[in-house]
Amino acid sequence: MRLGEQMANFDIRQCHKWAQLLIERKTKLDQALYNIEKQDFDLAKKLAVQIFAGFMGGRQADPGMAGSLLYHMAMVTKMESETQVLLDELVANQPDVLATLTKIYGEFYADAQDFVKEFMVLNFDPKKIALIKHPSSEEKIALFNKLKEQQKKTEMLLTNKDAQAAQALEELFGAWAEQVILMRLLQEYETIRGLLVLSELVKTQSLETVEAAMERVQDKFGQETVNIALDVTLKVGMRREKLQSVMLSDHFINMNMGMENLDGKMEFLNCPIYGSHQIAEEKYGVDPKTTALFCKHFCFAHAKAMLDTVLPFPFTLWQSKRLASDGVCEYYLKLAYSPQAQKPERFVPLIMSWNVTRECNLKCGHCYINADEKKLGNELSTQEGKQLMDQIYKVSRPLLVLSGGEPLLRPDILELIEYGSKKGIKMGLGSNGYLIDNIMAKKLKTAGIATVSISLDSHIPAQHDDFRGVKDAWERAVNACKVLQKNNVLVQVNTTLTHENYNQIDDIMSLSESLGVENFHLFFLVPTGRGTKLTDISPQKYEDMITTTFAKVHRHRLNVRPSCAPQFMRIAQGMNLDMRQWIRGCIAGMYYCRIYPNGDITPCPYLPIKLGNIREQSFKDIWFSSEIFKNLRNPNSLKGKCGVCEYKIPCGGCRARAYGLSSDFIDYCGDLNIPSEQTKDYLTEDPWCVYQPKNHLSQRYPSKTSTSN
Repeated sequence: MRLGEQMANFDIRQCHKWAQLLIERKTKLDQALYNIEKQDFDLAKKLAVQIFAGFMGGRQADPGMAGSLLYHMAMVTKMESETQVLLDELVANQPDVLATLTKIYGEFYADAQDFVKEFMVLNFDPKKIALIKHPSSEEKIALFNKLKEQQKKTEMLLTNKDAQAAQALEELFGAWAEQVILMRLLQEYETIRGLLVLSELVKTQSLETVEAAMERVQDKFGQETVNIALDVTLKVGMRREKLQSVMLSDHFINMNMGMENLDGKMEFLNCPIYGSHQIAEEKYGVDPKTTALFCKHFCFAHAKAMLDTVLPFPFTLWQSKRLASDGVCEYYLKLAYSPQAQKPERFVPLIMSWNVTRECNLKCGHCYINADEKKLGNELSTQEGKQLMDQIYKVSRPLLVLSGGEPLLRPDILELIEYGSKKGIKMGLGSNGYLIDNIMAKKLKTAGIATVSISLDSHIPAQHDDFRGVKDAWERAVNACKVLQKNNVLVQVNTTLTHENYNQIDDIMSLSESLGVENFHLFFLVPTGRGTKLTDISPQKYEDMITTTFAKVHRHRLNVRPSCAPQFMRIAQGMNLDMRQWIRGCIAGMYYCRIYPNGDITPCPYLPIKLGNIREQSFKDIWFSSEIFKNLRNPNSLKGKCGVCEYKIPCGGCRARAYGLSSDFIDYCGDLNIPSEQTKDYLTEDPWCVYQPKNHLSQRYPSKTSTSN
């Protein structure tokens, strides 16, 4: 039976995807039960995974029972919050809308009964739906965990080819479906109630007054409701990156992003709240201008907050078409958009690193910047730092990561963070964590920090301390992760791969996950600064580590990205991983650059070619005029095997290794980190990549590089 074959009170396409998904899952359940009967437990288990965990497939994506339940739970909170936030802002009492609410809701409930009657009898009393207690975040998490535990037991029966799996699978489906339906019923009740309350407020206080109130509270409302959904999402074992697909699980979505202009659009081809608005207008005289307010303010705020939660870079969002007025819901999105940029450019900074100081309180043996106990004498002043951010804003609005040395040793660091944040730049911090306690974490949050990365190089305290050169460094780093997470700051762990921790990466990832960390970046050593004194692992070990780490990602709730190893794009493609979260392997000079403490600009921290200084030229002039930047943006300028490689566009090879390593591979080049004039070829092939391009005729590889340890 197809949903479209039925008569319904509400618009089927717009309002009842929840039922369509349940019917499709019920069909898969029947197939799984048939396969169990035929002793094909493997196929039955595959279908079970799709039913409960979902699968991605463009517009036909299914978030699974878990995704649907989380989505509808979040929407209950969203719709309820919209109404209360507006009443509070207007200092208004709840108007009496019960009579009309009961009539409209009765039509929706009749639809629900009809859609699920073949596999479930609804025992909810629609007249008492308002009395059902909405679950708290803790109750949502407990419910998820209970259902997930039941799911694990069922999957174990399937794995063991136990005939009892059939009954267990049916019971599991019923348990999940009951909760999904209940949350959808509650969601629709709050949707209709909110619309009718809004209509009454417009009648008593005017459309202009109500709209002004919605404009005042929309950003706060959007962020608070998404934060609740994110908290539950993470605690039930889903990744932040999955929140977008989960939150949009009741919509057919067309989302197209193009790197040509760093923009794209999202088309919402159906809307779960549109049906009730349509009936309210057609049967009960609600003004269409009133229903349009939801699209214009609260739906927009919700979409903006959701994207801000899942996208790593700043963006600007426009709602070019609204369902209530245009019959189509469409958003236009542009990454790193700055209103002061004169024209759209293909290459603008999405992320930048600013070494705000060279001063540091640790003594790390691999430090690329050769940090010291004393700062440089010519570091940018507070005023110059603000002027730098003003200059950056004329080009783009990037994620600006303040690092060092140890950035928290700058007495004006909070002032700089606050200044950038108020300009709309997304502010990040790269720290060793030693100086971050709960008080500092609160100050960072108040100043406007968006994300903090903490260096953690072993799950063994003594080993980390030895690597970092200071006792208790591990304990301080771990505590920093805890207090930042406690203060709702997004935390990333950075681990530098060495011979000593090569076999610990899985343990470090597990430790990071236990601390509430979401992002894990595995840094591959580049021989600059004090790093030239360390013996790097072999190229083949790099290749193997990337492959092994990607293979283990499913064990963790971490977003994993290798850094300074652009070949990960080739490896990820070969493993059929979702690569939409990444732009390119090496982004130096294309979407990224580094600012040295004295204002020198380099393509990246490990490629220390001085391209200009912001005390002498504007950042805009350096970014768009530098010949070296132009060459880095042209994949056809690459030489050697990188130049002929079929992966040169998604990968690009590490330009820093190409520049910093001689033909003998280890060149003790000293303070490569200090910006200087170009002396070597940054466009030559990456000597630490073992891949042989298909059309590369040279047989020089493998050379000495592939046999080093």
